[in-house]
Parts: sequence; structure tokens; C-alpha cells
Amino acid sequence: MKKEKVVFDFTRLPIVQKGEFGRNVVLKMTNNARFGNPDVALADIDAKNELLEQRSILSLSGGKEATALMHQTEAEWDDLMRKMAKYVDRIADGDGAVILNAGFNLAKQATPSSRPEFSVELGDKSGTVALRRQKVDSAKSYIWQYCIGDTPAAADSDWTTATVSVKVSTELVGLTPLTKYWFRSAAVLSSGTTAYHAPVMHVVL
Repeated sequence: MKKEKVVFDFTRLPIVQKGEFGRNVVLKMTNNARFGNPDVALADIDAKNELLEQRSILSLSGGKEATALMHQTEAEWDDLMRKMAKYVDRIADGDGAVILNAGFNLAKQATPSSRPEFSVELGDKSGTVALRRQKVDSAKSYIWQYCIGDTPAAADSDWTTATVSVKVSTELVGLTPLTKYWFRSAAVLSSGTTAYHAPVMHVVL
């Protein structure tokens, strides 16, 4: 039986996606009995996620020093995540399910043919984003919401409904540049509204 291994594809992610990847790894490994004594503290990765996102935002204002600090932090993030990936590889001992359970991808994993459950991409103009989600059978429409902050809002009342559409994609305009937004969506069925998926963060440019 061929053993699976972790792929280090996270080092090739755009900076704005690295923090999201790192947070998912921390979320999946926290209180996970399989990973009781990691080589890298989860708190260190969490802190590096935040620092990378902060310096990425600061670099948008221009300046060589801010850009240099961003790339320095990115290199540090890459190093921490490589160490964590090697630890997961060691613990998994070829078990692909264990690797996936830690939030990493498999080296020989086939590329999914379906789209991700929910995705956020920057629009062509400043202050715009394109949102897309998976189709839900029998859905009559889709609700698109956002909130602003370092963490997603806990209360439903703190989320803003940007639009409701019949399509599985939409574009939001007029957002504030250089701001950290969280986005989510739910489907409206004849029987009621589905639960919102996990919020996705993106820095609007």
C-alpha cells in the first residue's frame, strides 16, 4: 500500500490566502488528540498568521520598508508551516486521512473537479469582490452577507446582508479598500434557509 505524504503547496499560495490556510490548520489541530505535542506551537502559527495579514495590509500603502517586512514575515510563516507539515507527515506515517485531518493536502491528491463550497476573489475595480458558492438543489435564492473585523461576528445581527440573488455568484461593490472583510452565504429553500457556511476572510483592495 502506497504511503501518502504532505504536499508543501501552501508555500505557493498568495499572501492573502496563507493566513486563511494557517488558521484552518490551527483550527483542525487544536484539541486534536492525534497531534498532542507538535514541533511548532499552534499559538506561534496563529500569531504569525495575524502578523502576516497586518504587514500585507501595511505594504499596500507603499514603501520599501513595509514591503520588506511583509516578505520577511512571509518567509517566517513558510518556515513554521514547513516544520508543522513535517511533523504531521511523521505522525501520519503515510495515512492520508490523518494528513487531511490536520488541514494539509496530499502530495498525490487528485485535483477536485468541483468548485470549493465558497470562494472570494478581488474584482477588477477597487472596493469590489466576486463571490461564488456551490449550488444547492431546489434553492430558490442565495443570501450573501459580510462583516468587518479581525474575527467574524458571532451574532447574526452583526452581519450585513449585501444582496440576495438567484445565481450562485455575485459581485459586491463599494467596499472599503484596505479593510478585512468576512463573507458568508446561505441558500433559501421552500422549507427554510440553510445554515451559513464557515466565514471566509479577504482583504479588500
